Amino acid sequence: MGSQSSLNHVYRTIWNPSLGAMVAVAEIASGNGRSRSAKGASAGAAHDTPLAVSNVGLLALGVAMAWGAAVGSAQANPTGGVAVHGQASMASSGNQLLVTTQNGAGTKHSAINWQSFSIPGGNTTYFQQPNNTSTVINRVVTNTPSAIFGTLSSNGNVVLVNQSGIAVGAGAVVDTAGFTASSLRMSDADAEAGRMRFGDGAGSVAGVSVQGSVLARSGDVVLLGANLETGSQALIQAPNGSTILAAGQQIEVTGRGLEGISLQVQAPTDQAVNLGTLKGDAVGIFAGTLRHSGVIDVSRMGVQGGKVVLKATGDSFVEGAGKILATGLAGGQVDVLGSRVAVMDQALIDVSGEHGGGVVRVGGDYQGKNAEVPNANMSYFAAQATVRADATQQGDGGKVIVWADDTTRAYGNISARGGERGGMAGL
Repeated sequence: MGSQSSLNHVYRTIWNPSLGAMVAVAEIASGNGRSRSAKGASAGAAHDTPLAVSNVGLLALGVAMAWGAAVGSAQANPTGGVAVHGQASMASSGNQLLVTTQNGAGTKHSAINWQSFSIPGGNTTYFQQPNNTSTVINRVVTNTPSAIFGTLSSNGNVVLVNQSGIAVGAGAVVDTAGFTASSLRMSDADAEAGRMRFGDGAGSVAGVSVQGSVLARSGDVVLLGANLETGSQALIQAPNGSTILAAGQQIEVTGRGLEGISLQVQAPTDQAVNLGTLKGDAVGIFAGTLRHSGVIDVSRMGVQGGKVVLKATGDSFVEGAGKILATGLAGGQVDVLGSRVAVMDQALIDVSGEHGGGVVRVGGDYQGKNAEVPNANMSYFAAQATVRADATQQGDGGKVIVWADDTTRAYGNISARGGERGGMAGL
């Protein structure tokens, strides 16, 4: 079934305050409009900051855990699969589904349309592909959200597309060569051609939520949707690639890493919230509004620390006890960019290195003169927040910039020391 399939909803999702989650209800049911609010600066510094954070209403962030569990108990592994490019055979044995694919002629990918794609707890779906550079594109062509509570694995790259939302629940495991999850639709033509082009700019509100574990062994982890959220127990790792959260309405993935993400259409309401742990050689979060209060770790022993980019068209906040670590033999690079940016509460950004500190740019580059780095209108650095760009042994300290075209208020701890065995202080 292609994109011409009926997409008339027989249900929708609303916020359930007692469950603290989105739940499925009949079309005619009403919602209560609950929204979640972002935290502002610490109480002692709240009167100092120009960035008093207003309530940020988070829309439906994929499939709710409570509803997903109910779906999982009623459904088996993915069902109704039909190959539309290349070949695919499905073999079920108890709670296990084996999908064996063959790439389309002259290509490195296959594509399958599914009636549903959920994996209950205790169940396993495995994609056996020709090699670890192959990709299988899976599209759900009904209005059934994807709830993954079991194990999804493959020797190759897996792409899951479901415009009704995707949830990787608590306890779930995704273990593949590379993994892309998108709640933005993919056209028939793009699926058959293997083009990683998502969304039609039509105002999607569906999202991707991760509460479990996602591992890309040789590629990238890419989460795409109008709303993205990782829970406090989420662990997303790309040890040989990049971990990317991109919230938008129309997005194209043109290559590996942060430079391969092109947000072509984005709305101010597109939001990304990271409460979990993100790891990789590089980590990027791109959104209309983004909040990070989990852990981002691109530290690499024996080499230079990796790269982190948090970039919003609106607010870009590192808050709570949020950490960004980009340490190594030499420090890495961290950018926190947006119209209003803030490093709040007891947040920590560390780009220290044994032989030299790295670079941290909050709100822009030096004196706002780098045309390639967007400048904030307002920047805030809380009194209890910390940025380190030190050389810890021998070498020069790094560079820390806090900039805004209009208002900058910096109260916290910033260090860019030279090494104990010799070295100059940084900027």
